[in-house]
Amino acid sequence: MPEFRQDPVTGRWVIIASERAARPRQMVAANGSASSEPCPFCAGHEAMTPPEVWAQRDSNRGADTPGWQVRVVTNKYPALEDGGEWTNRSDGFYRWRNGFGVHEVIIESPDHAVNMGALDAAQFVNILRAYRERLRALKNDRRWRYLLIYKNQGDRAGATVEHVHSQLIALPEVPKQAADELYGANKHFGATGRCIYCDINRRELEHGERLVAQSERFVALCPFAPRFGFETWILPWHHAAAFEETSDQDLFAFGQILREFILKLNRLFDNAPFNYLLHSAPAEDSAAKSYHWHMEILPQLTRAAGFEWGAGVHMNSVAPEDAARLLRQVTL
Repeated sequence: MPEFRQDPVTGRWVIIASERAARPRQMVAANGSASSEPCPFCAGHEAMTPPEVWAQRDSNRGADTPGWQVRVVTNKYPALEDGGEWTNRSDGFYRWRNGFGVHEVIIESPDHAVNMGALDAAQFVNILRAYRERLRALKNDRRWRYLLIYKNQGDRAGATVEHVHSQLIALPEVPKQAADELYGANKHFGATGRCIYCDINRRELEHGERLVAQSERFVALCPFAPRFGFETWILPWHHAAAFEETSDQDLFAFGQILREFILKLNRLFDNAPFNYLLHSAPAEDSAAKSYHWHMEILPQLTRAAGFEWGAGVHMNSVAPEDAARLLRQVTL
């Protein structure tokens, strides 16, 4: 079973999941051609994955058969496993915990697409609906205190299967980075009585230099202090702490602005690899006035190097004002 292990100097937790070393790699070749190996995520190959835990499919088709639009399965090579208990262990010097959690794969298309930008607007909404429904289901399980949906697109971004997909991790404890974000939001709210993300929205709308796109319901912006070149956040205009409470109307609007951004990024950088992270309030904070759900999109155009690893400080050679201007100029 996987394990959480704690560094005795910094207190940092890492996951040791040796079983993941057996994952097959199925990525687009350097010449752009797709892998010749059978794809486990394509419709008709449902037997190559674990049984589905959720799917949007034609009503007359059974589970684990073709006829689906989005399909969610347990990760065959999980970083965490839903078994046992969350217990602290120690030998008097080192501390560790069993790798208790949930690890799911959201298969984003029945067709063998290798870039999310190839999907139409309706399919983006289907994917976001799958996110919402899985977050709703797992948040009802009181064992899980933090849920994270993330996407790795492209080999440079950490993907090992080329077919478009994203992943969901459920944790029994809020991880440090999320806890730091929640702490900062709570601190701002305590000092001002306002949500800091709502304040960011207002500030960026007023000045406009870091604004990438906007609609009546959402804004896409390059943050003031980005870690990566062309890093972009998408936030709802109106305050909302938990993504799983998003209405169908907002899912449609979110899908539109997310697809527009990915198409812009593809055109600007010829299908750049990227990660995205969907940050939503933990279960106990789902109605928080201080927190605001959002998506962070991190293009992987350069690699972290010695300074980043040594100092723990990101060095970014692209000013967010320049990145936003270039993204605004891309025509679709």
